[in-house]
Amino acid sequence: MITPMLNIDGITGHILIEPNRPISWHDNMQFIKIFSLVSFVIALIAMSQGLILVMPFSGIEVVFVSISLYLVYKHYSICQIIYFTHNSVIIESGNRCADQRIKYQRYWSKFHVDNKGNYNIPRLSICSKGKTTEIGHFLSYKDKIILIHLIKKITADFQTKSP
Repeated sequence: MITPMLNIDGITGHILIEPNRPISWHDNMQFIKIFSLVSFVIALIAMSQGLILVMPFSGIEVVFVSISLYLVYKHYSICQIIYFTHNSVIIESGNRCADQRIKYQRYWSKFHVDNKGNYNIPRLSICSKGKTTEIGHFLSYKDKIILIHLIKKITADFQTKSP
């Protein structure tokens, strides 16, 4: 998911890049509650029929599904923010706060699109002075194309408006 927040001039501002989350954390918790209830009801019915070992495996199943949903949600909680100022391009990435912050000089940096990415999804990166940072590696094909066109437009506008 791409959320551009550009200023009126069209060359400064920021772009928030997040993966498409399949489900919110609140909905995950609702699913776990319903799943647990159904699983334990089935286990209680099985226990009443004399199948005592169903109950511990029902609990293990609920724990396994809960951990799996947590790990998937944690994987999809990453994001990147690209800040465009008049002099620099700043890329921040992390889960809940900026774990990594990389600053490039805007005049000397270049965006590079490589069409040899995984599953035919192009790779977008920024290069300057021997440093390279990949942007939006978690995006789908459609979102990556939108991001590439947006960055090409911002870069073209910056080149025409700069002295």
